[in-house]
Amino acid sequence: MTTATSTAATTWTTTRGPLAQAASMTARSLASIRHQPAQLVDYLMIPMMILLSITFFMGGQMMGSWQAFLDYAGPTLIAMGLFFAIVSTGLGLFADIKTGVFDRLTAMPVSRFALLAGRVAADMIKHLWALLIVGGVAFAIGYRADGGVLGVAGAAAAVMLFLFASSWSMALVGLTAKSEEQIQTWMVSLLMPLAYTSTMFVEIETLPGPVQWWARVNPLTALADTMRVLLAGETPGGEALALLGWCAAILAVFVPLSLRAYRRKLTS
Repeated sequence: MTTATSTAATTWTTTRGPLAQAASMTARSLASIRHQPAQLVDYLMIPMMILLSITFFMGGQMMGSWQAFLDYAGPTLIAMGLFFAIVSTGLGLFADIKTGVFDRLTAMPVSRFALLAGRVAADMIKHLWALLIVGGVAFAIGYRADGGVLGVAGAAAAVMLFLFASSWSMALVGLTAKSEEQIQTWMVSLLMPLAYTSTMFVEIETLPGPVQWWARVNPLTALADTMRVLLAGETPGGEALALLGWCAAILAVFVPLSLRAYRRKLTS
């Protein structure tokens, strides 16, 4: 980044593209970990608590033994916990705007997309860290995947793709919310109903008829089914196409809306 100085003003110019700028914004967001390492715990605690509490306290009641429940729902419980943790993206953007961080950055020739994408990408790295740690705990308490390393890697990639797409919805919430409490309310009113009306930890045949219809079209069901196929070492089919379709649709809707909300925030 260079400057061209005149007697009237200082003009900032750059030859870096949006992706390179997004990488710089990602590094900036991750740098905060050195000063606030406890934020990694925030990303870890929700999926860890969901995995352990539901497995040990509800698993035996639902499937006869907690071990059987862990084999069926352990990985998808982790994914559900990580899905709840995407609220951190909204809270982080809200804090950046509230403290004036973006006001300083927008005085430079930085792509608006790069500012938002950098935050989302940094959160993806934190989600991946939590996925590795909680996945290790699931392995330690007895979970094994028939699909081996490739199956586990494929399931992890599916989770990260869905989290990336879903995080843009929380970016929009963070840019339009009036308070942190409002962002938390979105988690309760939107994320939790989606998770608990999917097949993340229940078999679809056990649900009432009308609920089964919704569970089949629920994007989290597409994620859960894709993960189970990959972890079983099978070749994904319609469930993976449904997951990719949902991710594409979410990105197509929420990326433009987030950029629009950010532009409005700057001019308000």
